[in-house]
Amino acid sequence: MMKIDSRPKRWLLNITAFVILLPVFLYFILGTHKIAQEFIYQSLTTHSYWQSLTTHSHWPVLPVIVLVLGLYVTSFILLLWKGRLRLAVLAAFLSFCVVVISVPVLMLMYDGSGLRRLGILKNTPGTDVFCNDVYLGETPLEISETEFHDKVKPWNMPPRQVIINDEWSIGAGHRIHTLAILANPELRRPYIPYEYFNKRLNFDRREFYGDLPIAESQYRWRFERDGCVAIAIGQESIDIHEEGRPINSHSWALSLEYPSIRPYLKHLLHALKRSNYQPSTEWRTHVADASGLLFHHLYEIGLRDSRVMRALEMAIQREFGIHEEMSPEGWRAVLDEVISRSMQYKNFHTLSPESVAMDLVIQHNPKLIETRFLKLLSRIMNPWRVFTSGLNRSTTYRDPAEFFPLEHAVLKSRPPALFERLVYESGRGERFLSMVGNYSRAEAGELVRHYLNEATNGRLTMYQGVHYKPRRRALDFATHLQNPSLELELRRFVLQQAQQDSGSADHYLREFIKTRLERHLTEDDAIALAEWIAEAVPLPESEKLRYLARINSDRTPRYVADILRHHPLHRTVVVESLTRHPNQSLDRLLIEVYQAESAGVEFGEVVPNSDSPKNINVPYDLLQAMALCDTPRLRGFLERLWNASDANKIDLMEAIKQEAPRHFPHLHGWTKSISEIEDVDTRLAAIPTLDRIDTPESARVLEDWSRSSDAAVKEEAERALAKYRERSHKAEALLAGRTKPDDLLVDQQAYVWDGENYVPETEASED
Repeated sequence: MMKIDSRPKRWLLNITAFVILLPVFLYFILGTHKIAQEFIYQSLTTHSYWQSLTTHSHWPVLPVIVLVLGLYVTSFILLLWKGRLRLAVLAAFLSFCVVVISVPVLMLMYDGSGLRRLGILKNTPGTDVFCNDVYLGETPLEISETEFHDKVKPWNMPPRQVIINDEWSIGAGHRIHTLAILANPELRRPYIPYEYFNKRLNFDRREFYGDLPIAESQYRWRFERDGCVAIAIGQESIDIHEEGRPINSHSWALSLEYPSIRPYLKHLLHALKRSNYQPSTEWRTHVADASGLLFHHLYEIGLRDSRVMRALEMAIQREFGIHEEMSPEGWRAVLDEVISRSMQYKNFHTLSPESVAMDLVIQHNPKLIETRFLKLLSRIMNPWRVFTSGLNRSTTYRDPAEFFPLEHAVLKSRPPALFERLVYESGRGERFLSMVGNYSRAEAGELVRHYLNEATNGRLTMYQGVHYKPRRRALDFATHLQNPSLELELRRFVLQQAQQDSGSADHYLREFIKTRLERHLTEDDAIALAEWIAEAVPLPESEKLRYLARINSDRTPRYVADILRHHPLHRTVVVESLTRHPNQSLDRLLIEVYQAESAGVEFGEVVPNSDSPKNINVPYDLLQAMALCDTPRLRGFLERLWNASDANKIDLMEAIKQEAPRHFPHLHGWTKSISEIEDVDTRLAAIPTLDRIDTPESARVLEDWSRSSDAAVKEEAERALAKYRERSHKAEALLAGRTKPDDLLVDQQAYVWDGENYVPETEASED
């Protein structure tokens, strides 16, 4: 006899199925919201999600999980009992998904604040975070409010502070005001009030000028990295155009600075120079262990001194275990380590120890890059990942972190075997299109032209995530694309947008030029870029000069001289640029500027002949620029000035003394000329310069002068020689681990809280 299904039973089954499917539908609706995307994606892709379920701070969530599981198990049994086997299997699968998805939302509701990310430190991974001297973890750090208050107990008294930085700087073309000094001087110290990060971050800029009860705060942050204590600096940046028109009117940020970095580098370089730039095992190991903090500083010095760059590379090789005759398995382990760090830090910097290691992988095992990248594409290119994260240039930590280092490798090496696949993927966004656009292939050019045309005409439909401000996205894409065969078209595109005054086109025009200046340019590329800037770019003459002064080509002096003849007061712009970026192609022009300045005439006017040598009578920055520009012509000119009088020697030594710590190696060559000085007063002026040069050769000169018959010279030389030996002892202790970088700081002023204000510790003790 056939069993007749009743309407109430069908109604019960339908309601049960609806209850099972409803949370899934709600989840996908919430998934369209950026905050929900970020929270859920981060929660499901970190181990902290699973670990947090077992911590005491989230124990009320566990009964909820048991209740939800019981509900869906009951629903599964009911469906199976009624003969709906397929629906039962589907219900079981959806039950698991709903539990995994719902728990982060329940945790968010329970905590009230969820996982609080220290956003100010997202670009500084590897920093140890303390609050009230309780270690909370290493950045990137995520911690809930509940967990924070369980670990950290309040302080009743503000801690003893030490002022370790009172400076504020003025940069070229903009002013940087340190709000920490203008509004809240105690932010100059290592302990930073909790409220500054918890309540004021992301608030309106003007809030910083208000009265904050930060002195009464019971919670104080402290940050360390590789043995160096940081201070937090709040900065307001105001970019001002030459005519007073604001470019980017205001921006502010909180950043970390390490005051001990300067003496730290000084002693490391001292040890390197003592070993004749052959880094010892201790030096390489020390730099490798602290590479996250030291890398950018040593890399900047290495750009001026190839011997320092080679020593840095040797330290990075030691850090990643790279050696000669590496096996394929060894290179695979290096690549795994780079990717592991990228995933840990949720970022990858193109100038970092990881990028150096990746460049070595590209050089020695390019096939490994192809294999790993294809494997990655097959895993991450699915609708869910694209929906939650995307792969566009503007996304940050939500991107698959494994993608970043491999993207860097593909952009740099352009593996031929990947071209067809990248063409296929190019519709997913500008990241893939940038990789395709790097190839010197006709198809790549066509794809780039099509994208730029679609962006400027508002018809972008095939590129995911570019519906928002397509012109700006296209300008950003053109700015960072590196393809010499498309360079002329990219210049025309950027100029066209600038002439149409398309939003922030002027900003991207400047960024376009800066990215070209940072690349390695051939002579032909340099000439073409100089001609384009001088004759086509619609920028003020002072900005053109600033860019042209950085292009090392035979054509640059002509363009710079032409502008200076019409705008002689812009001489300061050229000199300022050359003190930051010496340019050997402008050595003759520097001599002409010097001659005009010393004769008291404008640049381009006739300089009167004078056979009698004169003392130096030019602005000091011009003398610095001349000392930094190392060419035979300019070196000979400076030697003639040197030999003209003792007063000239003193002026030149002052310029050398100021620039020697920046590690321009050719300045060390002046040691021989200094050693030949006979005049007592000139020797006394030379001793500080020898001390700043800080090489074994300068120490030998000091040792020789310490035996001088003149008492003053002997005393000053002995004092400088003692400082040299002290640096050697401190450098040895630093490399041996007996001394920390912060121990190198001197003259730190301690302050204590007297109940109302911070006062010097010495005054408080006297009271």
